[in-house]
Amino acid sequence: MTRADSGAPADPGPATTRRRGGELEAAIFDAVFAQLEAVGYPGLTMEGVAAAARTGKAALYRRWRSKNELISDALKHVLPEPPTPPETGSVREDMIQILRCLRDTLIACRGAAFRVLKEDSEEGVGLVHDVVRDRLSKPVRDLLYEALREAAARGEIRPETATRQIANVGPAVIVYRNLTEGGPIADDDLASIVDEVLMPIVRP
Repeated sequence: MTRADSGAPADPGPATTRRRGGELEAAIFDAVFAQLEAVGYPGLTMEGVAAAARTGKAALYRRWRSKNELISDALKHVLPEPPTPPETGSVREDMIQILRCLRDTLIACRGAAFRVLKEDSEEGVGLVHDVVRDRLSKPVRDLLYEALREAAARGEIRPETATRQIANVGPAVIVYRNLTEGGPIADDDLASIVDEVLMPIVRP
């Protein structure tokens, strides 16, 4: 007797397993980052994400009208709330902690945030850029700037070095390394960026 003759339900198989709510959303967002790693922003399609998440394309379009909306929500899902000022009393330690937040965020989104921004395409501007700027880039730069200002007030660094331009240097080094080399950025690497690049710029 066959399975159909016996009245037993057919095995739906992994490709048609029904998932809903948070489980399905997590699978979709994971597929977004996997696709960004594999094919980049230009090659990412709603169809490709649906296939990687083992769901139907209709499930995506019911919630997201475009891939920009989908990528934006995926980034919001993994990007933490803006970090709080460390206020360690040491500008070196403040900068290391702030850059560590940036590093950990890059790990959480597999570097997708900056790979999307790197794409030289008008299609990639707008929602995605706004999310990365508001949740990651601007808060980190603002914290570094405030850390420099407080250090200048304490007499720990030269007052003229407490500028937004210098505050941008550390994140720029990390983003450049992420885009060109990839791979993990260890705590020792962060300390090296602060000790060999930033501190010589600001030290009295």
